[in-house]
Amino acid sequence: MTTTIVNDYFFKPDGDIEEGKAAAAELVEYFKNEVPQVQLSLWLASQENPLHHYHITVFDNAEAVDRIKQSQAIEKFVARLFPHIDHSTYISPVCDVWLADGHGIKPVAISGDQG
Repeated sequence: MTTTIVNDYFFKPDGDIEEGKAAAAELVEYFKNEVPQVQLSLWLASQENPLHHYHITVFDNAEAVDRIKQSQAIEKFVARLFPHIDHSTYISPVCDVWLADGHGIKPVAISGDQG
C-alpha cells in the first residue's frame, strides 16, 4: 500500500525561502535518481501567505519512507531547510491515499517568481 507524507510548515519571516526551494530541488533530484519508489513529490506555496508551504510525497510503501528518512540526502535537506522554518508550525502526518488521479500532472521546474 502506498504511503503519503504531507509536510505543512511556515518559513520564519526572516527565513530564506529561496534556500528552502534550492534544498527542495536538490532533494527532488535525489528522489529522481536514487529512489524510484517515490511516486510524487509535490511542493506548494500558499497564495494567501507566501510563508506557508506544503510538501506532499507519495511513496510505494513504508519501507521506502524508512530508507529516505535514514538517508544522507534527508540529513542534508533538513540541515538546509530547518533553520529557515518556524518549528512550532511544522506538522508531518503520514496518510493513506484513498483516491488519486494523476492524469495531466506535469513536472514543474522551480522558479524564483513563484512566491
